[in-house]
Amino acid sequence: MKLKVRGIILGDARPSDIVIEHGSVVSIRPADPGKADLGSRTATVGPTLFDIQVNGIRGIDLQSARLAPEHVREITDILATWGVSHWVPTLVTGPLGRIERACRVIAEALQDKAVARAVPGIHIEGPYLSPEDGPRGAHAKRYVRKPSLREFDRLFEAAEGRVVYVTLAPELDGAIPFIKALVRRGVVVALGHHNATETHIRKAVDAGARLCTHLGNGLASYIPRHQNPLWPQLAEDRLAASFIADLHHLPPAALKSLIRGKGPENTILTSDCIHAALLKPGRYALAGLPIEVKRSGRVCLTGTDLLAGSSLMLLQGVANAARVTDLSLEQAFAAATTIPARVLGLRHRFAPPQVGKKAEFLVFETGSPDTDKHVKLHGVFIAGGRKR
Repeated sequence: MKLKVRGIILGDARPSDIVIEHGSVVSIRPADPGKADLGSRTATVGPTLFDIQVNGIRGIDLQSARLAPEHVREITDILATWGVSHWVPTLVTGPLGRIERACRVIAEALQDKAVARAVPGIHIEGPYLSPEDGPRGAHAKRYVRKPSLREFDRLFEAAEGRVVYVTLAPELDGAIPFIKALVRRGVVVALGHHNATETHIRKAVDAGARLCTHLGNGLASYIPRHQNPLWPQLAEDRLAASFIADLHHLPPAALKSLIRGKGPENTILTSDCIHAALLKPGRYALAGLPIEVKRSGRVCLTGTDLLAGSSLMLLQGVANAARVTDLSLEQAFAAATTIPARVLGLRHRFAPPQVGKKAEFLVFETGSPDTDKHVKLHGVFIAGGRKR
């Protein structure tokens, strides 16, 4: 079956016709006057995306005690329809037994070739986080604790070594030797949900920490102007940083300023989406805590203004970042593809379509950049197969 896809390939100025046959790109030529099967002369053709922080989607909660391997495959399939070809399951603070079981389930799911292709490993966000209200965010206080290598090794073994990164608070007792031990195991260490001083942050980076998880969030609501955890992380060039560009976690001016400070080469865009993403507004539960999805899409702990993940799809975050920050669309795509792949050590080619290669790209368009923040996704191709 032959398919003609039309759009402006990311980085180009004019539309092209991309012809796909038997899952491979057989030709790329300037768009002709005739009709295309998919896309338009104003659509954009970009690489598929890599989301490094996914807690669940469409009713499937990775924190659930009923999580099964087929749920991980289902999340993989759902994300693919939204242009995400690679993703990292995130397990948050909770009882050790629950996290350990989830690690085993995800490891079992990775026996599925389609899941193994999409998922490089697990992100464990906590339980080694700040116990303080504010920095702790929506993580359950009763399960937050100091780093324990013995405890982590239980999780690492349950995951069959497939823990790709861990988010922790560097000011906790024992955090620095813990970071060094994780780095020796090949695990990327991220700083997040902390109230660390500049000294704590410098020591953590010297020990091998290389990432900040959703920088600008997981902070106290009110912080000192100069002596706070934000500036040292922005100033530290060895730290990349992820940002949730739903415009709820960070309003446009804050998102623009933080990305400007960190620089395009160290910026990662992620969704931090939870199981309530793609569901109707209403009340749900996350890791045993009551949450509410508002009509605006904002997700909060019920009765508070504390954010509890997001309902964002990553492509929308990419479009938001290109609209309200200094990032070009090409840079915003890099922040959701090649940059997270580099930081987490994923070996995958995120590139525009090329003749002779399997079709792996998405086709979308937006309205006016000043008035319409929503994207229209025309189609997604992953490993030669059409997902949308």
